Amino acid sequence: MMKRGIFLAIVLCLLFSLPQGGFATEKTDEQNLSVLQGYESFRNGDWVSALFFLRKAVGYGDATEETWYLLILSEMYSQEYDAAIQDCQHYLAQYSGGGFSPLVEYQYGRALYCSGKYQDAISQFTDFCHAYPESEFYPSSLFYIAESFFNEYNYSSAKVLYQRLLDDYPLAERVPEAQERLRIITQAEREEKLLYLLRVTGEEYLAAKEDYEKQLRKYQSEDSMGLQDQLSKSFSDIKMMQLAVDELQHKNDEQARRIAELEEEKKLLEISAGEARRLATDIATASQNASDTTAEKEKETEVDEVVEPVVVVEEEPAEHDVGYPELDEVLKKAKELEQLLEEKSIKGEK
Repeated sequence: MMKRGIFLAIVLCLLFSLPQGGFATEKTDEQNLSVLQGYESFRNGDWVSALFFLRKAVGYGDATEETWYLLILSEMYSQEYDAAIQDCQHYLAQYSGGGFSPLVEYQYGRALYCSGKYQDAISQFTDFCHAYPESEFYPSSLFYIAESFFNEYNYSSAKVLYQRLLDDYPLAERVPEAQERLRIITQAEREEKLLYLLRVTGEEYLAAKEDYEKQLRKYQSEDSMGLQDQLSKSFSDIKMMQLAVDELQHKNDEQARRIAELEEEKKLLEISAGEARRLATDIATASQNASDTTAEKEKETEVDEVVEPVVVVEEEPAEHDVGYPELDEVLKKAKELEQLLEEKSIKGEK
């Protein structure tokens, strides 16, 4: 906001520049008195009284430009921005191209900005900068345009104008405020990048949530509120990953159980194979014994044939001639069990 002393200096110059009887003779004594009282109240910073007398003065009609301008300034200092907007519009319509037009147009933009009408303020200050590029209020107009963008959370546009103010007008009154705004924007951009990285990697999502809440309280913008959707997506991704981990753990448990079953089957097969080998050994021993017995009988028969006369007798076929089909079957099953055991062992190792 322009310092009050500058405006008081302008007012004093206007007062002293008036000729004797500077107010039009057509004005009534009451109107002249209201104007003088309004000027005096303005000079003393009594904005309530200044508003009262100046509004009374312009109410008579045919008020001077300076009276309207002081009324607008009094309304700005009193923070009656809606009234200031109306009086600026009235002045610009009645005194188009007047001597106070640049000042009134500047105050018109400030009134729009202070009333929260940022888009209208941007338009008004942009027109002012185009119309008065050499005005002493040009740097302040750039600042108010940047502030309007900043308050609407358009940080990229605001950053360009703040930087232009610093580069082109390093000694302007608004430079410190512009530097602070740039610092805030830079910090916000850094925090947004951090939040993006946290969302992508899915790490430290609780820290991201806390940082999001800080951003929400600080900026209170729809852009910041959009981070809630990003955080919810991160929670959903983490939940899906946890479900995948649980599924893999379940599969591992099933695999371990199956391995245990195969180990048990292997043990049973080893036992069965041992029993089969033992049975085969017993059968082989029995067969050997039977063969030995048959050989002894044949020797005895040969001896008897030498001593005694030959007698034709039908003899039953020897046991080894008949064969042992049961033994062959057992041996075959034993080999099959050994082969099955080897296959199970190979599968178990895999």
